[in-house]
Amino acid sequence: MGIGNLRETDVVLDVSLQVAQLLQAKGVQVLMTRTSEVDVDLPPRAALANSSGADLFLSVHANALSMARPDVNGIETFYFDSPRARALAQAVQEEVLAVSPGSPDRGARTARFYVIRRTTMPSALLEMGFLTGELDAPRLADPAHRRRLALAISRGLLNVLRQGP
Repeated sequence: MGIGNLRETDVVLDVSLQVAQLLQAKGVQVLMTRTSEVDVDLPPRAALANSSGADLFLSVHANALSMARPDVNGIETFYFDSPRARALAQAVQEEVLAVSPGSPDRGARTARFYVIRRTTMPSALLEMGFLTGELDAPRLADPAHRRRLALAISRGLLNVLRQGP
């Protein structure tokens, strides 16, 4: 839970469904690990991605910290280890930052999150901002900003897909 009882699931599902529609409109086949308010564990998410033959995998999130730290805001994108995963993370990070003026750039950097470590294709994990951040939370609560995020994420993914393997 974030500021104003903002829930990660509400923000992430809205943005992710919009990203799927935008990509599908461009002819990209999209497979989502969830399309409704259900909880899917991490191993099945990675297994679904691996068995699908996907070209890319993006895990979309909204960060949170203690409600006592509203000063912590920013966008960050993680990847595990491959140059193509790094390119994916950087492309998404740049596009999301471009529609989030003033948001701190927490960078595109390596991490060992299960879903980016256990998928076989280039993978990244995006944190679109902090639900507990005084700058990020009102933006994440705003449907117009979520639309801008969806468009930005789609552009980042399309840029990487156009580059090819």
